[in-house]
Amino acid sequence: MPMTQDCIRKHYEDAWKAKSDAASCVDEIAYSSPIEDAVVYPAYAQLLADLKIKVDGGNLLDVGAGSGRWVRFFLDRFAPALYTGVDYAKASVDLLGKWFPQDSHPNTRLDFRHANITDAQLDLGHRYDLINIANVLFHIPEPEGFTTALRNLAKHVADDGRIVTTEYLPRITMRTEWMLVRSRYEFEAAVKAAGLRIVSIRAFGIFANDPMGIDGPDQHTRGLFMRCRQQAQALINGVADANGNRFIVNFLTDVENAVLGFCRERIAEVDMPSQKLVVLAKA
Repeated sequence: MPMTQDCIRKHYEDAWKAKSDAASCVDEIAYSSPIEDAVVYPAYAQLLADLKIKVDGGNLLDVGAGSGRWVRFFLDRFAPALYTGVDYAKASVDLLGKWFPQDSHPNTRLDFRHANITDAQLDLGHRYDLINIANVLFHIPEPEGFTTALRNLAKHVADDGRIVTTEYLPRITMRTEWMLVRSRYEFEAAVKAAGLRIVSIRAFGIFANDPMGIDGPDQHTRGLFMRCRQQAQALINGVADANGNRFIVNFLTDVENAVLGFCRERIAEVDMPSQKLVVLAKA
């Protein structure tokens, strides 16, 4: 049975509390694939540099801050003046306040809030140079909530600011238990209706993420990609030795980057069999 946005929120209320309670250091609240992180972090940093998106000294909004994946990414590499992290799960806000106290980053004002991007009355009191909204929009299956989320992004981004979202952009809309992955055509139309436009697309995460960028049934190409993903995770989980684990992560990261590089020389970013960093701006 496909999940609603509220079902997903309830899952993360439990997941983030359990993750925070079990952790003994900030590294143990990580919730993402180490391979995907090793691929997407340099790609994201390069994207920000290429598009001259203001991060240092700017206002940054992180929507769906979760267990702080992007808090770590940005604060380890940049020094925004204001970092606002919002999540619709209160357990996320509690986790972020515990593991990222203000005195840990004295040059950045940290502001973690319990808020929902699908709330039509949302007003965070700032306009942001960069809005990061990773792995959020396709977890909003309800059409009205999705439309409201895009309008809120348009309302909160500065006139010359940018929004970076992670999307798959397949040719057909695809529904799973957790996600409603809108087609590139449906997504672009919704973005335009909200007063936004797509300014850049950059692919990442071939095997380390769901193969939702590939059309067709699971029994064919998508199924092969999913098997690669599952087997890669089994390799990582099966090696307890730190050096061996590091070797496997580095090897699989090289595989990802090799496939990305090969594809990038031959096909458009939007057609890559991967998730994408999609940059939006005001129309």
